Amino acid sequence: MLIVGAGKVAFRKFKRLLQAKAQIKVVSPEFSPKFTPYFEQKSDQYIFIERKFREDDLGGIFLVFAATNDSQLNERIAFLSRNKNILANISDAVDISDFTVPAAVNRGELLLTVSSGSNLPALSQNIRKKIEQEFGVEYQILLEIMQKKRSLIIAEIDEISVRKKIFKELASDQFLNKIRMIIDQFDLNLLNIEETDEFINNKNNLTENKFKLLSDSIETEINKIIAKLKDD
Repeated sequence: MLIVGAGKVAFRKFKRLLQAKAQIKVVSPEFSPKFTPYFEQKSDQYIFIERKFREDDLGGIFLVFAATNDSQLNERIAFLSRNKNILANISDAVDISDFTVPAAVNRGELLLTVSSGSNLPALSQNIRKKIEQEFGVEYQILLEIMQKKRSLIIAEIDEISVRKKIFKELASDQFLNKIRMIIDQFDLNLLNIEETDEFINNKNNLTENKFKLLSDSIETEINKIIAKLKDD
């Protein structure tokens, strides 16, 4: 798959394709700093070409995303793609796109998408921003802990009804608010993060011990809920 452009919009598309295990080629004379970690971390899954788009970039491609800040270039890519029977998504011109991609928010394993049915993409983006504010990194941290904790709960508790109560309590707004309070107490500057990449970068910049203390504190609260509902 081909992405033309390397700004904020192009980066979001790049990340979605990366998660889908697609083979990606990104062409742009300039790249957003968001791509920097991927330049440093080589992979067979993607290739970056630092130059202007050329028609021969479409060779062997079946899907292209035109995400530049040049409307004329985006339209040209749409025209060339159509002549070559290549499906094209044009970021600033839904009317000439062959397909659309829902606006999405990632919180680790949690993926939230919204679509306006191509009628008003700006509305989808507006809703996406609201979702980013509503669903913070507390969801991602909880899911990371539950990735290992869930199997232990299932193995240790035979009663299905008790397990359901535990999982329901852990997914409640009340418990998520408790996680937010714990994160806030650690003063790790995580609650205002908007994208998964920012969370990963901040997490990597923390000392391993400090983030472990945070995770351990949240896991302690999880264990309290398990013990309480197990004994009820």
